[in-house]
Amino acid sequence: MRFDAVPTTGVNEVKFGMNREEVRRLLRSATEFYKFDDDVNTTDDFGFCHVFYDDNNECEAIEIFDEAEVYVNGLLIFPTDFETAKKAIGDFEQDDEGLISISKSIGIYAPDGDMESILFAKEDYYNDET
Repeated sequence: MRFDAVPTTGVNEVKFGMNREEVRRLLRSATEFYKFDDDVNTTDDFGFCHVFYDDNNECEAIEIFDEAEVYVNGLLIFPTDFETAKKAIGDFEQDDEGLISISKSIGIYAPDGDMESILFAKEDYYNDET
């Protein structure tokens, strides 16, 4: 499965700010669950990705899993290696669980060094966390 992402805008036809029903019409069947204990809203599991919503049920992030290929500006950034992803995005920093770009609202989850998922989010997504 191929995904084309535009940082802080969306992934394929799903755009940040869309309501939950619009996302479900595009991606089909979902299972709702709370991903983290402190979540204020449920996450939709579509199998190949998780979609996160704010308290207004508007899409704020999409996490895509390693069965997929994710491109930004025509460059494969997931799954690849950290160096390839850093070159394509430019401002990734390493953290405890992988790579993060605060300015582009992208996070790569790779706790053991191998990329497991990539998250694209609305602008300032990581700045909103407290």
